[in-house]
Amino acid sequence: MIKQENLNMDEYRRIFGSTKMQKLWQEFITEAQKYLHHIEDEDAEKQQICFHNLRAYALVFDMTEFTRVCTEMEENIIEFGAISHLDAENVRQILQKSILEVEQKLAG
Repeated sequence: MIKQENLNMDEYRRIFGSTKMQKLWQEFITEAQKYLHHIEDEDAEKQQICFHNLRAYALVFDMTEFTRVCTEMEENIIEFGAISHLDAENVRQILQKSILEVEQKLAG
């Protein structure tokens, strides 16, 4: 059996270097905001894929709360269907809060 190792942001920064991590971070922010801009207008399948992908990327940057919300959204979409405008707005707000937290970590 292969042991899967979960790396945290500091370990990724050590592997890739600070410059590459900053570039990856900026790319993640741009893509996440683009994906979430009108996520409530997408069908359930596209929403589910979006949250699945965002969750995976958020793990790299130790975005605990955003990762949790993406997991919840993905599970809710699978069980109940597409998310509402209110759910989407909540996710966008949590993303913004999480961005600020990660930027403080990256600066330190």
